[in-house]
Amino acid sequence: MRIEQFQANEIEGLVNEDNGLVSRLLFTDETLYQLEQQRVFTRTWLYLAHETEIPNNGDFVTRWMGEDPVIVVRGTDGVVRAFLNSCPHRGTLICRADVGSAGGFVCPYHGWSFSNTGALTALAYEPDYYEGHLRADELGLFEVAQLDIYNELIFATWNADAPSLDDYLGNSKWYLDIYFGRTPAGMEVLGRPHRWMMQGNWKLGAINFAADGPHATHVHGPITERLAGIPPQVIGDLLAHSPAFCLDNGHNGIFTLLPEDGPQWLGCLPELVALYEQVLDPHQQYYLSKMISGVQTQFPNMSWVQAPISLGDNQPPVMFLALRVWNPRGPELTEIYDWFLVEKEAPQEYKDAVLKAGLRTFSLGGTFDQDDAEAWAGISRGIHGEIGRSRPMNFQATLAFRDKEVKDFPGPGRVYQSTYAEMTEFDVLREWKRRMIAGA
Repeated sequence: MRIEQFQANEIEGLVNEDNGLVSRLLFTDETLYQLEQQRVFTRTWLYLAHETEIPNNGDFVTRWMGEDPVIVVRGTDGVVRAFLNSCPHRGTLICRADVGSAGGFVCPYHGWSFSNTGALTALAYEPDYYEGHLRADELGLFEVAQLDIYNELIFATWNADAPSLDDYLGNSKWYLDIYFGRTPAGMEVLGRPHRWMMQGNWKLGAINFAADGPHATHVHGPITERLAGIPPQVIGDLLAHSPAFCLDNGHNGIFTLLPEDGPQWLGCLPELVALYEQVLDPHQQYYLSKMISGVQTQFPNMSWVQAPISLGDNQPPVMFLALRVWNPRGPELTEIYDWFLVEKEAPQEYKDAVLKAGLRTFSLGGTFDQDDAEAWAGISRGIHGEIGRSRPMNFQATLAFRDKEVKDFPGPGRVYQSTYAEMTEFDVLREWKRRMIAGA
């Protein structure tokens, strides 16, 4: 099927809001995959890096915006920029390193050279060789249309007409602050991102983290009991009565909360709690204090999870925070980039424990990620065939919950008092549909 054969009315039917059904073509079809590279990944804001990864002038990391490689660099002038990692001469990758520090970049093919602010500084030949036919001032590195930073999170877009990052984040900023802006100094990244390939479409991870409440007990129940000391039946009851929130522009998430008479600040250091109270409003403090887990997706492909994990018998839990990006690599293949973050003010011993807790749970070898990876790969195997992909995916719990908004929730968004509502997962796909139609 050619790209132009998917008309707006056909895309409309792929996510049916009236009956809560979604076509499995969203997760298997090559044509839709190519369309979303154009209409989603080149037109919306995408997460690239954390400022603590490039603290000094000249520091850089290489990342992805959809299938386009980019260099994220702090220039000699201190300004953070992002450039297409492709030489304007013949297109080859300019920077082959994942991370480093450089005053500039030299193309390995013909030697064209660029400053770390993007300007062309040297050619393979003297400029006179071109007899005026080459405009060096127009052949610098191709820069993203917009770049902005919130809570040291660096976002960019290729779309010059996209709304501002502030508008794009919208009311999700109230939740972002709970995770990434909860102390005066902010968060820091613990080392380089972990990277691995997942068999499955990128949207599977995005909707799971948006988040899928019911799978927690069925997929992760025994591990949750072992690492957090909470039996699956207790977790299930808490999930069924914890808030799920649909936010602006397809951003969605859930809190899993301890009961009112349960403990507070599970996994948090007392000295950090005092800092949270300086920065967060009382409602943000309350939800952070009662949180067993917080999971959220920023549309389209940025997600995170936070939870308290014990590193051993009779050891108090520590609260880890894992941030990730679901990089599309084909209709049924995703490359995951995964970071761990911690408060800058935390003592080194706690930072080490947070990293260890994250590695044991949400990483390539992590217990939770291995559970999820098998489930997602199972979806890909189950829907790959002609009959399998012809059947719909079912999100019909949304039909029972869509008129049951919680009106007195103190945070922003449309809120539902159950993580089993499927509203947040479905909302990611509704936003995907909206953008696919709008970009036609």
